[in-house]
Amino acid sequence: MKKVNIVYDFDGTLTQVALPRYLVLEKCNYEKGTSNERFLNELNRIKEQKKCETMEAFYEVFFKVLNNNNLEITINDFFYGIDNIPFNRGLEKYFSNINDWAKQNDIELNHFILTSGVKDFVEKCVYAKYFKEVFGCTFKLEDEKIIGIDYYLSTKEKIKKLELLQENSATRADKTIYIGDGLTDYYAMKYIHGNGGKTVFVHQNENDLDIYNEINKEKIVDYCKIADYNEGTNLYKSIMDAIKN
Repeated sequence: MKKVNIVYDFDGTLTQVALPRYLVLEKCNYEKGTSNERFLNELNRIKEQKKCETMEAFYEVFFKVLNNNNLEITINDFFYGIDNIPFNRGLEKYFSNINDWAKQNDIELNHFILTSGVKDFVEKCVYAKYFKEVFGCTFKLEDEKIIGIDYYLSTKEKIKKLELLQENSATRADKTIYIGDGLTDYYAMKYIHGNGGKTVFVHQNENDLDIYNEINKEKIVDYCKIADYNEGTNLYKSIMDAIKN
């Protein structure tokens, strides 16, 4: 039986928003949580000032808002609003459809998540039952309260996780498909493409190709498709094609 792994970024790849949407910050008067304009402006300021990764700045602002509002939260508090995540079209049937198709074609198909978002949050979402494993950031806890980031999964660190995934699943990179939506996926895509695997870039609309053009300067993207996972779409067909090849 042929064995294939599909590795997905989470935010912007499976969801409709490029950055994690943690609505718990609505309790600090940040409407739409981490999608709030004030939050994003401060994120961009810190990112520019410190020349750091987007998600490093993201977590700095996240904890700054919590501290400024004297809000202590537990993991369960953090899950506030998780049922309101806007996922991309077609996901409600995608995993079961693609898994059924794989079985009919004698293919063992496994799904993994590789994200700089919070691992616990992804594992709590409605589609978590389809993920064989989630690689992501973890919180530091004190008396059950979240006080910071314990482990940060950087863009370059994603390569190490891909190597670990291959080792643990006994699947080579050339039998791996990576699906992402942004510059944070560059190193992962370059690694998979360079080792014979397939890469898929997803975006929200036809005019939203600036990031794709930037990430694909080295021709590391095999497919570029609208993020619509419905059966029969160009994305769905491309994923099937990547699995077969």
